Amino acid sequence: MKVSQLLSRTLFEAKLGPLFGLAGDANLFLIDSFVREYGGSYIAAANEAGSVLMALGYATVSGRVGLATVTHGPAVTNTLTGMAEGVKSSTPIVLLCGDTAFADRENNQNISQRDLIVATGAGFEQLHSPRTAIADFARAVRRAYAERRPIAFNMPTDILRSDVKDETQDILLSFSPPSVRPSEDTIEDAIGAIAAAKRPIVLAGRGACDEASRDALLRLAARIDAPLATTLRAKDLFRSEKYNMGIFGTLSSPAATDAILKSDCIIAFGASLHHYTTSKGTFMEGKRIIQVVSRQGDIGRAYAPQIGLVGTAPEVVGTIIHWLDEAEIKPSGFRDELSADELTTFPPGGESASSSLDYVDTLYRLNELLPPNRLLVTDGGRHMIKAMQLLDATAPDDFLFTCNFGSIGLSMSQAIGAAMAKPERPVVVAMGDGGFMLGGLIEFNTAVRYGLKMIVVIFNDGSYGAEHVQLRDRQMDPAVSLFNWPDFAPVAQALGGTGLTVRNHTDLSRVPQAIVEADGPLLIDIKFSPDEMPYY
Repeated sequence: MKVSQLLSRTLFEAKLGPLFGLAGDANLFLIDSFVREYGGSYIAAANEAGSVLMALGYATVSGRVGLATVTHGPAVTNTLTGMAEGVKSSTPIVLLCGDTAFADRENNQNISQRDLIVATGAGFEQLHSPRTAIADFARAVRRAYAERRPIAFNMPTDILRSDVKDETQDILLSFSPPSVRPSEDTIEDAIGAIAAAKRPIVLAGRGACDEASRDALLRLAARIDAPLATTLRAKDLFRSEKYNMGIFGTLSSPAATDAILKSDCIIAFGASLHHYTTSKGTFMEGKRIIQVVSRQGDIGRAYAPQIGLVGTAPEVVGTIIHWLDEAEIKPSGFRDELSADELTTFPPGGESASSSLDYVDTLYRLNELLPPNRLLVTDGGRHMIKAMQLLDATAPDDFLFTCNFGSIGLSMSQAIGAAMAKPERPVVVAMGDGGFMLGGLIEFNTAVRYGLKMIVVIFNDGSYGAEHVQLRDRQMDPAVSLFNWPDFAPVAQALGGTGLTVRNHTDLSRVPQAIVEADGPLLIDIKFSPDEMPYY
């Protein structure tokens, strides 16, 4: 058999996939074998960028390694933004990219792919020979698991088309994570700081979103009488809890911000303490910061805590509660100072100065009108801050933030990957008009082709909003930030989906019926004035 066939069989037998990609001469036969010979699930993107982003969305929602494949040269350069996004979001995927044969020096698509991939921060693994093909590929998958980032598996066309003996090979794709415990000295320091705290807060990050960690943090918060908060990527982990503060940092509600400023100890589990979480360090001033992570290298990568612990949340919490009980330390009483009903409350919207809708009021309405069991995907842009604050998800794994690299237009493709991971759930995509034209339009038909339950909500102010704000703030003409886009609802219909244009409250009330009637992806184009859209 050919090496391409051996790799496709390995993908199928290891139950890896689905495979997101775009076919070209360097990966065509691998895709064909995976689908035709083994019945593998292959999702064809419209652009190579979309294939990587789909794999990222799938990996985030499913908890598995995502798989993408592209051909060589310009196909690989098209994936670089997605690869950088995966690095920034610590999402494990493997990109199976074809490469020009070494002897084919004059090939137009020949380029140093390793240099491109490594520049994004992603890892690189080479297919060395037919004999080592399976071991080389397995190493790429293991690295993606262990390093929590994208790994490119580089496959020269001459090796893919080489003959190889048809024999079963053992493949080890992952290892069980080691059990880790914090050192005695650091755990004693942490217990001392918590025992002395008068206003502690328990903070959960993406690394503490599993059920066992959530239960442990609830026990700790109840034991020390602390409110609960999450980072953005752990959004809605505690949404049903009475003393849930919501998102900690620049997206906090007014009442939550007051509580953070009053607090004297932050106990963070599985959180990187990014500068948005810490509000560039200002939310951490005058406090004892305890950071608990599973890998030593994650301590202090963004913000340096006074106390850093390496361990799992259940292990660390169990030890802390044990010694607090032994020392008969009383709860802090901080919850008694807080109004639980106000911790996640944001100011309501108001009447628009023009005939257009008010953005905040519209978000409150949409939060009630959209399906409650939704997966939520947010794009980048001016609209995103309020959208992330006011649109709910059922759990952290049901929320995708797609602006880790600061790029707009990455949400549609990631939403397609999320929909493939949980096909029974509707996916809501919140994006701006600029993001839709930049990266959403090209893959909307992909969602149509696969009949996905997707609701694309476009907050359309006819501009690049962040740039519009900057020009307005400087009393400059914002003309270069404005765009005369086509009407998106008919565009969605031309692409095979359904479209609804919303200009007023009457149009907005039609959203539930449009969702019921939609057979496939639905695009809701909501019109706003660029001069009335809030930025924060």
